[in-house]
Formats: sequence, C-alpha cells, structure tokens
Amino acid sequence: MTRSGAGKWLAVVAAGSILLSQMAPAAAQEASIIRATRVDGAVTRNDGPLREGDVVGRDDRIVAAASSAAVLTWSSGSIVEVYPETALVVRGVVYEGEKKLEKTLLTLQRGRLFVKAQVPEHLFNHFELAVGDAVIASQGAELAVRHEEAEKRSSVWSLIGAVIAEMGTHRVRIAEGQQATLKSGARPDAPVAMPERTREALGKTSKRLGGSLLIEEDVGATGGPLQVRIGGIRNRRGNAPYTVTLKAIVRGGSGRTKSVDWSLGDGKTARGRDVQHTFTQGVYVVVVRVEDENGQKATAQLNISVEEECGC
Repeated sequence: MTRSGAGKWLAVVAAGSILLSQMAPAAAQEASIIRATRVDGAVTRNDGPLREGDVVGRDDRIVAAASSAAVLTWSSGSIVEVYPETALVVRGVVYEGEKKLEKTLLTLQRGRLFVKAQVPEHLFNHFELAVGDAVIASQGAELAVRHEEAEKRSSVWSLIGAVIAEMGTHRVRIAEGQQATLKSGARPDAPVAMPERTREALGKTSKRLGGSLLIEEDVGATGGPLQVRIGGIRNRRGNAPYTVTLKAIVRGGSGRTKSVDWSLGDGKTARGRDVQHTFTQGVYVVVVRVEDENGQKATAQLNISVEEECGC
C-alpha cells in the first residue's frame, strides 16, 4: 500500500522468506516485518494455526486460546506478547520516509497484551492500539493493556515512558509508573500510580522478553573497548520548541575521558557529558564523540524529531 505526494508511505508489512537468524533492524527505507517468534499452545492466524517463524501481515487476526500465548517481534525491535484468551488484529506497519517514522497500527478486540514499542536510534516510532472506543498511542514506551469486551472497559499500565489515551475529544497522558482505566462512553479516569507489586510483575515480563532501548545503563567497568551511547532523553519526538537534556553514557576504556564533544544537528556544538539544548521544528541527527586519556575514541548518534504537534 502506498500514498503518493509529500510524506510518501512506503511498504506496508510484507511477507517474506528470510530466516529468523537474518532478522535485523529495518533499513531506513523499509517498514518492519513482523514474525511470530514464540507460540505456546493453540494460537491461530486467520483461523489457521500460527507457527513460530510465520510472518504476520496486514489485517491478520491473531487469537490465543485459553492457556495459550504468542510473542510477535518486529524487525525494528518492537515486541508484543499476546496473552491467553486474546484476539488481536494487525492493521499494518508503514514507514514515512521524510520523517523517518515507523507507524504500527493494531486493534485489541479482547484480552491482554504487553508491548515493548521500541525502535533503534535511527528511526522514530508511533505505536497505535485501538481498544474499544479508545486509541492508545506510544512513541516508544513499554506498556500493558487489558480490554474487557463484555464490560466495555480497558486498563492501561505504563511501565517505561509515557502513553497517550484518547477517547473522542478527551485525551489523557499516562506517565511512567502510572495506570488508567478507560470506560466506553465515559471521560477517562485520571491516571494513578500503579501498585509496586504490579510494577514488579511487569518489570519481570519486560526483562524476560529482552533488553530495553529506553533503559539507561550505568557507567560500566573500565577496560576493553571504549563505548558510548546517548541517554537522558526518553522521548525523541516533541513539540516545538523542544528542550532536552542529553547525557553521554560511557563504558570501557581507561575510565577517564579526555573529551566529550557534541554535534547537535542544527549547526550548534557543545562539550561535556551532560548537555541541555532547545530544538526548533525539524529532524536532527545528534552525534557525540568521546575520547579517553589513552586515545581510544567512540561515537554514538540518535535522531530527534521536533514537530508543531506530535500528539505525544
């Protein structure tokens, strides 16, 4: 499916024959491929059996029976765990080249999901889940959603990052560590802090499914190759003007940095481990270069998108 003109949509989830071992982050001009990377028990795709390694395409309906579950993995890094007695429709994955933005559109008809909506640093993410008469959107959070079809009620838990829930003209922002209840035909309840027991359980699920691109690692032990990544920023998309704090997270090497230099993508530069900067509207490539006292060098980069209204 394509759309002509500015902001051209490129390939929607495509079937393919690559092996699981060949899965890699999606190239900048491609939409992700989704595969079933784990299937336990009776899980169907469009009323036929879903098997590990199967590609899940646009408009495919995934249903997990009682005591059954599945894990769907995007080639760009996102992961969805489908719990027992859950029905999910994959409406598609699209890539907007000019904005380097990948959009995933899903519908949860009933049941429960755990979502790691994450993509690598060179892409932006919009993960949208239709649930009843609500739309739940994330630009890279880790969250759980449960939809009780008979009660026309949904619950949302945000483990890492922020989640936006919209019901008609009402919008609620569910911050990290919060939960909210959405009832059909009613104004969304104000989010509240999730119980610590719930947070611990979701944290175990997240860890079981793999590492998070949103968690900042502490400074590592010295020795070995010098490495750096950019931290300090959870939301790589924001409304203009957008002020962010960037942090160089350094591991390995001698343990003592000689220099930390930033190129902020808008012609400005900065020095030091922690940098605060305000961006105007546009897409920027931020690069950090680190050198230790022994002359080892390392570089990292990420993209930041600043929009008039990103809805995030």
